[in-house]
Amino acid sequence: MKKLATAVVIGVFSLFLTGCYDVLSVVTVNKNGEKVVHNYISLIDGTVYDATVRLKNWQDTEQLKDDDFSSEDLLFTIVSKKENIVVLGTTEYAMEIKFFDGGYKYTAFMSADGLLEAFK
Repeated sequence: MKKLATAVVIGVFSLFLTGCYDVLSVVTVNKNGEKVVHNYISLIDGTVYDATVRLKNWQDTEQLKDDDFSSEDLLFTIVSKKENIVVLGTTEYAMEIKFFDGGYKYTAFMSADGLLEAFK
């Protein structure tokens, strides 16, 4: 019976992963100077075309007023000026925002560790 339950959980997890779009890996350094890799799996993405949108580039992300991404909880904020991309992340989730003329594309990611815990 335990083998059957394990097979079902693996099957459901596999189906879930096939619906995911992307994997995000971010390398940071902890307090001891050791490299730490954070892995995230995409859950939601979207593209917004809006000439009136207030976010025009990576410098405008400070306008984001979101309790989920309070500066106290952030593990990292990565800014690529060349590609006009911002990546924000906590231990539980991350968000990547790519800016372009007339809008932006965002992808929300959930921590791979958190996802594994959910399926245990």
